[in-house]
Amino acid sequence: MMKESVNVRNNSKVFSINWALMNNCNYKCSYCHPDLNSGSIKAPSYDVVVDFVENIMSHSKKLSLIPYFEFGGGEVTILRYFSDLIKFINEKNGVVCIVSNGSKSLLWWRENAEYLNGVSLSYHVNDIKDEKHFIDVAKILESSKNTRLHVNVMMDPQKFNDCYLFAESLKEKVKCSIALQPLFEGFGHGGITKKYNYTDKQESLMQSFRGWPDEKNLPEPRSFLEIEYLDGSKETRSTFDLLINDQVNFIGWDCYAGVESIVITFAGEIYRAWCMQDGAIGSIYNENITLPTKPIRCHTKICQCGADLSSTKINKRLVEPLGNAIDVIQII
Repeated sequence: MMKESVNVRNNSKVFSINWALMNNCNYKCSYCHPDLNSGSIKAPSYDVVVDFVENIMSHSKKLSLIPYFEFGGGEVTILRYFSDLIKFINEKNGVVCIVSNGSKSLLWWRENAEYLNGVSLSYHVNDIKDEKHFIDVAKILESSKNTRLHVNVMMDPQKFNDCYLFAESLKEKVKCSIALQPLFEGFGHGGITKKYNYTDKQESLMQSFRGWPDEKNLPEPRSFLEIEYLDGSKETRSTFDLLINDQVNFIGWDCYAGVESIVITFAGEIYRAWCMQDGAIGSIYNENITLPTKPIRCHTKICQCGADLSSTKINKRLVEPLGNAIDVIQII
């Protein structure tokens, strides 16, 4: 019987900004809604982005936290000013992590790896034109001393075996963490509804498959969480561990999304988390922005996104209430 947890804590000393910077992508995966890849929303200008980055850095400094920017899309590496942006953040001692399909040239990756503290490459079996190129990109990032590499193999049920064979091949050639990522219906539009149908054997393979430790002396990623159980025991689990074992229902818990982290949509709207519970709390285009300082009570059935799962959560049924007021702090 699974032990009941009291809380899920993120002990990293960062303020996380998970930013969907653009919705243009050179891939059109069937399980990815057009809202995520059609290019229908104009990306913000470089000046607007830099102004907001500086505001967030000031906010993070007040909290004695490191600004931790996680950029995704769309495919952020095709944004014309993206290299300048990550260099700027690096020069200001911020942290940059990205989600990418790895399609940019090997030269681009060689020139920019030093500015990337983390890269999560996504392997899409239907759209990857050159598996060798994908693996060569992974090798460049593996050799980057300051970059933690992770690969998500998107497990299309119709091509599950092809995906699994690629993951096995990658594991033989590159030292990095690898996840066989289950797919969810509703991803990218209107909220997650349910997981795609997988056989028991496929579920077991996804749960057990792992890559190799990279042996780099780098801080643990934000996706590692400390789980405390009712009997007082503790263990460290990743957000993927929670996801793959269907431990992603936190209804009734206090969630610190918005306090430890924010997310930003393609249109520049700011939310606590990708569940978008209780609406937007501002926009990157606002001169003044208010950010929460107290947790919110969760009423989202499936917490699927890694950025949302990474936020501290307190089980309100098992511990004394920490307070329900939602205070705000202003950044200018």
